[in-house]
Amino acid sequence: MLTTFAGILSSPVDTGHIFHFRVKSIDDAERININLQSDKTMEAVILLHLSIRFEDQCIVQNAKLAGGWCDPEQVCHLASRGMQKITSGKLFTVYILVSDQQFHIAFDGSHVCSFPIKGPLSEIKCVTITKDVHQVMCADHRQSFPFPFPALQSGDNSYYFSNDVPKPFTPGHVIIITAIPFGNPRGGFIIKFQENGSKKQLLHFNPRFDPYYVVVRNSHATEALDFRQEERSGGFPFIIDQQFKLAIGLAEQEFKFAVNGSIFETYTYKTHRQLEVMNGFRIECTNGLQLEVTAVDHYFTGLPDCAGFEEFSHPDVDIL
Repeated sequence: MLTTFAGILSSPVDTGHIFHFRVKSIDDAERININLQSDKTMEAVILLHLSIRFEDQCIVQNAKLAGGWCDPEQVCHLASRGMQKITSGKLFTVYILVSDQQFHIAFDGSHVCSFPIKGPLSEIKCVTITKDVHQVMCADHRQSFPFPFPALQSGDNSYYFSNDVPKPFTPGHVIIITAIPFGNPRGGFIIKFQENGSKKQLLHFNPRFDPYYVVVRNSHATEALDFRQEERSGGFPFIIDQQFKLAIGLAEQEFKFAVNGSIFETYTYKTHRQLEVMNGFRIECTNGLQLEVTAVDHYFTGLPDCAGFEEFSHPDVDIL
């Protein structure tokens, strides 16, 4: 299955930030492109273009400024860096560290190249992953300087998708997830917002398909990870094999949910100053269901109650 990923970032990029991507290519892939760019359009400024070339066993780096590619491009041959051959159809990991003058790129745990920053970091507002992509499992944006956020990182790679952010959320923030559920129609998926650096879930949002057709909302009540009483009202707005857009509004006192343009439900925060200890979300799939995540967009409304947030979940509204 061929897919793409695009996402508007949660906050401006700065020195000391780290991007973390986990991507699986299709079988017989030729290349995968990862771009840090100004928006989702074809005319976007691209401050960092990474093209992972399977046949040539190299990573091409470039930038696109004022409508044209910079010349010459830079090429990193992985064999010359002592790397094993990259194979299509497999999962790989890319880290990008933003320094004061360069992007430093690591591939599968080894530093392989650096690329000069050719424009203001404020131009970077979007990430895209395109070409021969089978699945994007991780699109994290973190901060390492002047202090790490998230504060702790676990080695748990059992999740289906993750999206960390480099600073705490504030009221008025909206997260828009575009995805397609497929696979076993008797499965489900779980969106988890966790307390920074722990497995304690501040939100457990769990659509369960056949035979339940219910969306369970819950959270952990104790450090022992005991759940509270479930909330199940609101019906079931998801359909197997059909794309949905889920908007999650982070208001002052509660999560707000909208699906495909319609308000769905809410879930009240259970801890004091909860947004300050949330650092993004994880998605897990259960019982053979799969979820093709094609976009995660962050938008700050400036309205603490997230008034009108549901419009961002409408299928015809493009977030560029």
